[in-house]
Amino acid sequence: MDEQLRKIIEAGIMAPSGDNCQPWRFEVNGDLIRLYNIPDRDVSQFNYRQRASLIAHGALIENMSIAASVHGMKAEVALFPHKAEADYVADIRIVPGNVGADPLARSIAARCTNRRRYRGGVLEENQCESLISAATPFTGARVRLFSGKERERAARVIGLNDRLVFENRDLHAFLFDHIRWSDVEAETTRDGMDIRTLELTPLDALAFKLFKGFNLVSFLNHFGVSRIIGANGRKLAMSAADIGVITMPGVEPADYITCGRAMERVWLEATRQGLAFQLMTGISFLMGRVEAGDPGTLSPEHVEMVGNGRRELKMSLGSDAGEPLIIFRVGAADGPSARSLRLPVGLWQG
Repeated sequence: MDEQLRKIIEAGIMAPSGDNCQPWRFEVNGDLIRLYNIPDRDVSQFNYRQRASLIAHGALIENMSIAASVHGMKAEVALFPHKAEADYVADIRIVPGNVGADPLARSIAARCTNRRRYRGGVLEENQCESLISAATPFTGARVRLFSGKERERAARVIGLNDRLVFENRDLHAFLFDHIRWSDVEAETTRDGMDIRTLELTPLDALAFKLFKGFNLVSFLNHFGVSRIIGANGRKLAMSAADIGVITMPGVEPADYITCGRAMERVWLEATRQGLAFQLMTGISFLMGRVEAGDPGTLSPEHVEMVGNGRRELKMSLGSDAGEPLIIFRVGAADGPSARSLRLPVGLWQG
């Protein structure tokens, strides 16, 4: 593989993905990079119709486009070039371009999830404007930042996701399957989430290990444990300066790719500003599948809860805002204790 292309792809795979599943594969032919989805990498209830993976692919494409600019190149992207191949996401051709280096390029390697408790406060007006405008290159993508009572409403919706993870066996199993419990395991697999990235207190870490068994969790839920976990998730969200939502006009596969690209630019801009950032968006994917009439393994009670959460979020967004595809929090915080690792490019090269 050409060294320049390798560096561009290596920048691409620094993109975030659900529980760090990294659902991508590449085939390289000259200046053409074929991007494929690997459905088996993310089989969670969140990944309905591969929507979570498509967000990840959008972020990857945006990273590659930004990285190409550093080399005086540009990325020409054709989405879903062969409709009959559902997992064939895009053709990305790297060609010479009269473009300067994108100012967000330096943020690609620095960008990471920060799950610490944030320091509250408020973002300055110019910070908010920069985050919102980061998504403007993408038609239909719109960023809303919530503070005050709207932030409280969004935080309640976010807390619902944490509660459901400890009430639904499949959501619970997927989370714990992707925890890497030691440095050795994290280095060996180079996927999933290093336990240190969860930023647990010593007491929380002890409880978390006990919660690995769903039968125990199910029993403890009779005493309100899952509700406590949900309330803690709400408090964590409320520690942010702002809670953000990215909406799109539709829910077609291309909308999710575009949303992923917009999301990555917003995240990179937050990184450039020295802000902490965390996606808290599992609930938005559950909203999408419930809205589509496919609740998966969610119980009728959980379907009602998710539907109510969607209506509450839409109330804040307004009736003409489009579909809420991504939810995040942003603010000031100490740096993360650890970062998620990545599999080497060679494992995906076709």
